[in-house]
Amino acid sequence: MVARLYFAILLIVILISAVAESAYCYKVVVPDSTRVKMHSRRPFLHVVVRANSGTEAKQIRLEVIKRRSKNIEVKRLGAWEKNGKIYLHFKLPLSSGRNRFVINPGDHSLSVLYTPLRTLLNMAQLGHSTYEYHKNGKEPLECGQCHGTALPKDVTFKLRKNLRQCEVFTSRCYSCHRDLIEDSKWTHSPAANLYCGSCHDLGPNNNNAKHLINTKIDQSCFQCHVTGRKWGKMSHVHGPVGTGDCTVCHDPHGEKYQYQLWANGKAEICVTCHTNKEKLIKNTPLGFRVHGIVVGGGCIACHSPHASENRFQLYKPINDLCVGCHVSMRGIIVGHPVGGHPVRGKKDPRRKGRELSCTSCHNPHGSNFIDMLIGDLLGGHVCSKCHK
Repeated sequence: MVARLYFAILLIVILISAVAESAYCYKVVVPDSTRVKMHSRRPFLHVVVRANSGTEAKQIRLEVIKRRSKNIEVKRLGAWEKNGKIYLHFKLPLSSGRNRFVINPGDHSLSVLYTPLRTLLNMAQLGHSTYEYHKNGKEPLECGQCHGTALPKDVTFKLRKNLRQCEVFTSRCYSCHRDLIEDSKWTHSPAANLYCGSCHDLGPNNNNAKHLINTKIDQSCFQCHVTGRKWGKMSHVHGPVGTGDCTVCHDPHGEKYQYQLWANGKAEICVTCHTNKEKLIKNTPLGFRVHGIVVGGGCIACHSPHASENRFQLYKPINDLCVGCHVSMRGIIVGHPVGGHPVRGKKDPRRKGRELSCTSCHNPHGSNFIDMLIGDLLGGHVCSKCHK
């Protein structure tokens, strides 16, 4: 008797769950999978949910799952009605690693494994499992109901007619990718003028990384930035320039920093790779003396971020660069710091293969010693490095 009662209760629970599940017929249109692996420069994912009625649309909630705290609801970007259906748009914030979301009612889960993308050179190696909305030219037919060639009615800028007549102009991209422009303080001119065809092949048969015309990034850039073509021929080339990928530092659409850099271009962006110099601008140890030009003008005050004919991509040979600020030292070849001591023109006994210069005794970035010397002046700890 007890077994029959238990079976009856279990059957009722199953039936109630089935009825509740069938009551919610909404569908996630984008993305088309519940488990997404994503590589992107921008840390968010657009999700579109189709509801079958206004009543159902009002009940739908999308939340970020938090393990140790209450889930956080993601606000809708908007809701649009088309052909009797309601399309809810969400912009999900992503953090590096696994991101988990839930759509209710119905407890539908969405998992996003996000890896920040800093260089488009990696796009070709992402593999078939990586999520891309435009992969293989596929696009949900439902999206075309709203996203077409016409600019959205709430667009905040005006385009001159002569701009629209250019063959690389397209307004179709803007309705989906408008945040690339609107969220950027500094916008790349092709993106700002909707000249998407300058860099992207918008034809249906182009399936390379991001539908780029040139798989070698710098070749796209140098179509306009012609002065950059000489960089590769210089004797000292910055790594990203040497690999042919300007997008390591520059966002090709727009960013919050000048020159479409994704971090402050004076120094902050530099130390993301040159981590041994991070203490010069962040959490500087007590007593450490930082060169004033690093604090004021940043790395680019002395170093070219692209290429140079001088070692370390300096704009000029070391001593010529130093006397640009330290004008009292101009013209001095011998006599510093004491009479008869050479400043240039002699071999550096401490650094094989290099000429004696200001940096033989002074650290150009900073040090723990007065005048940014390489050692303590007291006790001859600077002089003794050469004069054994």
